[in-house]
Amino acid sequence: MKDELSSVKHKTRNIVLIYAFFSSFWIFYSDWLLVRLTHDSNLLTRQILKDWVLILLTSGLLYAIVNRSLRSLQASYSLLRGIIQGTTEAIFVKNLQGRYLMINPAGARILERTVEDVIGKNDKELFPPNIADQIRDKDSNVISSGQTQVYEDVLPVGDTMQTFLSTKDIYKNPQGEAIGLIGITRDITEHKRLLEELKQEKEDLVAMSTVTANSICTLNLEELLNVLLERIIALMGADAAVIFLKKDDCLDVSASIGIEQDAYSDYALEIGQCHAKIIAATMQPLYIEDTQKDPQISSALIEKCKIRTMLGVPLMRNSILVGVLHVDWLTLHPISDRKRHLLEITAERCTMAILNAQLYKHALQLQEILQLQIDHMPLGCIINDQQMLVTDWNPAAEKIFGFTKEDALGKSPCELITPPTLRTSINDIFRQLIAGEKTVHSINENLTKDGRTIICEWYNTPLKAADGTVIGMLSMAEDITERRHSEQELRRKDDLYRTLARNFPNGAVFLYDRDLRYTLAEGAGMAAMGLQSESFEGKTIWEALMPDICEILEPVYRQALSGNATTFETPLGDRVYLVQVLPVSNSSGEIYAGMAVMQDISERKRTEAQLWRYAFYEPLTGLPNRTLFLERLEQLIQRAKRDEVGLFAVLLLQIDRFEIVKYSLGHLVADQLMLATARRLEDCLQPTDLLARLGSDELAILVRDLKDLNDATSLAERIHQQLTIPFDLDGREVFSTTSIGIAIGGKKSTTNTPDECGQDFLRAADMAMHHAKQQGLARQAVFNPKMQEQAVARLQMEADLQRAIERKQFQVYYQPIVSLETGNITGFEALARWLHPTRGMVSPAQFIPLAEETGLISFIDRWVLREACLQLSVWQKAFGNQVPLTMSVNLSSLQLAQLSLIERLDQILRETGIDGHCLKLEITESAIMENATTGTVMLEQLKALGVQISIDDFGTGYSSLARLHQLPIDTLKIDRSFVSRMGNDSDSLEIVRTIITLAHSLAMDVVAEGVETPQEWEQLRSLECEYAQGYFFSKPVERQVAEALLTQ
Repeated sequence: MKDELSSVKHKTRNIVLIYAFFSSFWIFYSDWLLVRLTHDSNLLTRQILKDWVLILLTSGLLYAIVNRSLRSLQASYSLLRGIIQGTTEAIFVKNLQGRYLMINPAGARILERTVEDVIGKNDKELFPPNIADQIRDKDSNVISSGQTQVYEDVLPVGDTMQTFLSTKDIYKNPQGEAIGLIGITRDITEHKRLLEELKQEKEDLVAMSTVTANSICTLNLEELLNVLLERIIALMGADAAVIFLKKDDCLDVSASIGIEQDAYSDYALEIGQCHAKIIAATMQPLYIEDTQKDPQISSALIEKCKIRTMLGVPLMRNSILVGVLHVDWLTLHPISDRKRHLLEITAERCTMAILNAQLYKHALQLQEILQLQIDHMPLGCIINDQQMLVTDWNPAAEKIFGFTKEDALGKSPCELITPPTLRTSINDIFRQLIAGEKTVHSINENLTKDGRTIICEWYNTPLKAADGTVIGMLSMAEDITERRHSEQELRRKDDLYRTLARNFPNGAVFLYDRDLRYTLAEGAGMAAMGLQSESFEGKTIWEALMPDICEILEPVYRQALSGNATTFETPLGDRVYLVQVLPVSNSSGEIYAGMAVMQDISERKRTEAQLWRYAFYEPLTGLPNRTLFLERLEQLIQRAKRDEVGLFAVLLLQIDRFEIVKYSLGHLVADQLMLATARRLEDCLQPTDLLARLGSDELAILVRDLKDLNDATSLAERIHQQLTIPFDLDGREVFSTTSIGIAIGGKKSTTNTPDECGQDFLRAADMAMHHAKQQGLARQAVFNPKMQEQAVARLQMEADLQRAIERKQFQVYYQPIVSLETGNITGFEALARWLHPTRGMVSPAQFIPLAEETGLISFIDRWVLREACLQLSVWQKAFGNQVPLTMSVNLSSLQLAQLSLIERLDQILRETGIDGHCLKLEITESAIMENATTGTVMLEQLKALGVQISIDDFGTGYSSLARLHQLPIDTLKIDRSFVSRMGNDSDSLEIVRTIITLAHSLAMDVVAEGVETPQEWEQLRSLECEYAQGYFFSKPVERQVAEALLTQ
């Protein structure tokens, strides 16, 4: 086409030239004839010039017109060429013989050839013969018909067959004669695929509507599941299907259909394993084309049912698993992606249907529960319709009013239970509620079936439909006749409370109601507290008290209204008050108020503080005692182990010849000497140093932050220097010196002082002090390992004892305590035994004194106490009330002095669950009399826990006869030394008789220790001794043997 345009361009230029030539010739010839006729040469010249100008203008105009048309033609050609070259559709021109005259690049690409390679070839050279013949036939049909034809051609493109839509028409010359064929071809493969997919989706929608259409025909879950499975099997062409529904963490088979349905019965899966479990765990579809080749699938169910192909999808809603839909085939059955997608969509529809059915089932259950609640509600429940006629009447209403449900149904409550005088007002309330008013509360008189008049509290609420329409009324009634009578009684009691509270000594009483409003505030101590009754009564706590106080009291007050009492202490001015907040209930046990009682305990607190001081401070000098000193020393040792402090030292001082002063000049002068010595020592110390009195003639100093050993020895020298000055005691000049033992502690210490515990450290100082005394008076010595070598055996025993506690080498043995009257075991005494890894069983006589001296007895006693209580709890559970048992446990003087004993014992009782009365604590006379005041207080607190107290080895220690009747003692234990000599020593027999008589006169029972012969048993029984223990009955035995004794 480009060549044709170029040819036209040349022809146009030639025409213009020919036109100019012939026009010039004609004008020249005609002008020449005109001159010949006129014989005017000037005229010829003018005429020739004019004509030549005309020729030039017309020729130029003709050329411009033709050239412009040519440029327009070239632009059209370029546009057409761009369209043909740039389109993605194939455009071609054939001649009548079928050879390609023109084809665009898109067409060449379809043929996978170049344009030059296609031009001049026919279809047989470009396509397989069969396809070429089809194309030739369609081309012939177009030429013969003379009309445009549209065909679909399936042509090979590469290795695939693609579908093309071809539009073909006749190619004519300017004379209208057919000279060939023009065609446009477009690839519609993707379009055909989309059409096929749309067709399949339409079929799927029809199939899905078939599956789920039946789901809306029933809300019964079991029927729904069966219908769904039938449709799914038909849809998928499967052999079997099952629906698992999630229940807790398992999948339960809820419905199945197909082969061997019994195989699914009682079949439950834990989520996370097997086929359905994997689907549930991952919440993703799972398709297994061949179960025989998949390692994930291996179960007896698959082998039994001979399942070959499996497809499962999760049943989910909002990412929450509802169950699993499982479809199976017995033969190998490949499943297309479309079918799998279809099952997923179907599963979504099934999930909605299942959830609706479950919701309906749940609604029915809720309806049944609601009816059960109404039937079992303690309040009378009456439901009325819009005509105010009874539609439901629960058993509580039957009990309150006496009318049965059959009596009440269809009748008006006003006619049944309302007195005639109140019916008009009650009907007005009913009409207001039916008209849409809110809940109405009232208290009315009502009638019962037997004619009684009762008082009922009513709560009337309108019942509304979903659109807000009132469809009835719910009335709940409570018979408060008794409560009204109780309120009257409470008012009477309130007057009594007020009278008692007004005369409450040394404090005040506050009553408040459930709204935390004070109803009473009285007490003889109100004025002392600066309070007035008028400031409280009738006001809430927020109105009567400051906000910060209300924040503390409000939760405490509310706890009392919930039944929980609270006790706490609070300061008020210079006084301390004990506050007890208690619930107040009526005769039926209903809590209707709270009571706060404030009592001035200032004097008691001062007494407790004084007792605490007695426990940790020596009364003569006011200095810390041994207990407090050891506690501070232990803390310092532990801090030193953590490298929190540097060097420290203990200086143990013993006043030389103190006993001589005491016995020669008297106890008073000796006390004065001790007090004066303490004051002088205080002058030598820094504020951070601790001075304590450890014994009658012993003082100890705890010094911290030492630079080196010289600081400690310098302090000792200053002390010696201070004590060289004589003391003036009641006009007597008394000289005194001290022996000082020094023990250095801390990580930088070079003296190797034992620092396992405070007792070890103090004993090191004691060794040094005794070493100093051996050198003479007013001497000092620093502990060194040579001193320790002198007591290595004893220290080794102490170390073994310490490790025995840590390594649990102790065992508890149990010695039976027997009733002398019946011979039955009534209890056991728990005794500690030490099983040493190399020494074997160590006698208590060897380690108990050492443990008492070192303070380790507290740890041993504590462990024995817990083990014994645990064992008693086990025996009580095993034998029940058939064998009533008590457990006796020894308590050392150190434990008796510990303030934490009560709390620890209470914790053990609560942990083991035993009654405190079943536990007997055995304490020696010496332990009680060593600190009589605090010991008595501790015993009283032990009794408050319910435990029994026994005096062990009675008559062998410090005499407690003078105070025995004042002590809370339950049992006296006669020492074995008296029992063993009863047969040969009349004095011992009389002592035993006296102890028994004394115990009985004080309402105590008696246990004799060390019974080893029948004669001793008979003698003790004749003396009316209740209980005994000893080798005659059994030696201390292990737990298993003791348990065997109980079963005999």
